[in-house]
Amino acid sequence: MKEYKRNNFDEARKYYETVLEERRDDPAANFGLGVSAYQQGDIKSAMDAFGRIIRDDEQGLKAKSYYNMGNILYDQQRPEESLAFFKKALELDPDDTDAKFNYEILKYRLQSQKQNQQDDKGKDSDDQEESHQSNQEKQNSEEDKSRQQSEGEEKEKSKNNQGEKDQEQEKKEQEQQQRSETQKSEEERDNQDRMNAQAILDALKDEEKILQKRQIARAKSKKMEKDW
Repeated sequence: MKEYKRNNFDEARKYYETVLEERRDDPAANFGLGVSAYQQGDIKSAMDAFGRIIRDDEQGLKAKSYYNMGNILYDQQRPEESLAFFKKALELDPDDTDAKFNYEILKYRLQSQKQNQQDDKGKDSDDQEESHQSNQEKQNSEEDKSRQQSEGEEKEKSKNNQGEKDQEQEKKEQEQQQRSETQKSEEERDNQDRMNAQAILDALKDEEKILQKRQIARAKSKKMEKDW
């Protein structure tokens, strides 16, 4: 213990190992070996020594061994196992303030960490739900847009088809009107030709009548002259 308190951990360890060569299960020697090895950074030897103590009936050293093992496990980032060892130390020695302090602090940290993980999980779930809802809304929006575009295309297509039909109908009406006007014009020309022909015929007939009258008149005149 003198060497240990002077931080001569090598000398202290050698002494405890010498004792354990004669008394392998000596709780005090194992505890001294454990703390000395721990200070040297020899974690395996320390845990082995403390492990031999907790199988013994020495309650005081068992409580201290559990406490030291709890510290080692905490340093190794094994907080849940560390908490269990601090709890064991308190069960054997409820008045150990260091063990109680470490136990309460570590318990609080683990609970806070667990709560934060649950919050993060819930947040991730909400984010996923929100993302899913956003994607669904986006998909619905795209579907609506596609449907509107399709309807617009259909309307435009229908409008174009109707426009083509209207243009075709207008073209037919124009062609029919042109045919009607052409036919009308031909009929008018035919009527005009007939009228002209009739007029000429009438004129010829009138002229023939005049000639006949003149011939009759001349014949009468000649006859009268011959007779007179």
